[in-house]
Amino acid sequence: MIDLSRLDLNAPEEPAERTEAPQPLQLATTRYQNWRPDGGYLPVGVTVGRPRFVRYDYVTVSVLAPHELMKGRFAKIDNIEIERKIYRERLRVCEPEILDALDELARKYPDVPAALMCFEDVNGGLDCHRRWAAEWFGQRFGWDVPELPNPAGTGPARPARPKAPEPPTLF
Repeated sequence: MIDLSRLDLNAPEEPAERTEAPQPLQLATTRYQNWRPDGGYLPVGVTVGRPRFVRYDYVTVSVLAPHELMKGRFAKIDNIEIERKIYRERLRVCEPEILDALDELARKYPDVPAALMCFEDVNGGLDCHRRWAAEWFGQRFGWDVPELPNPAGTGPARPARPKAPEPPTLF
């Protein structure tokens, strides 16, 4: 956990200061449910816990997980702006470890792009720390980290069950 005691949660968010860092590997983001083995991306979990429904192997980059938002005083917070500031502080403070973790992925899996994964359906309009990380990578280093398209299209992943017909009435 990082020290958030000096972070002013009421101040406007500052953009990341631009610096140069080579992008060690091609990155994209997606949700666990959307990753497909034939998509060509190394699956990389960036969550605190492992999803129970995932039946495939994936690599974890724990330093990109939103630990401060899952444990401690901010665990039950329901304010996207504050959650975003807290997570962006994690990115700022942990930058060397993040770059080291991405360099390690590039060494272990040369020439394989990586998909940073979590749970939220950003194509459905939800905010998500993986997209905050992608935005930060762009601001800080100039990296382009797109969201992969939903393989099922923009509609729901599973069609709604048809409703049972109304029983006929006697009147």
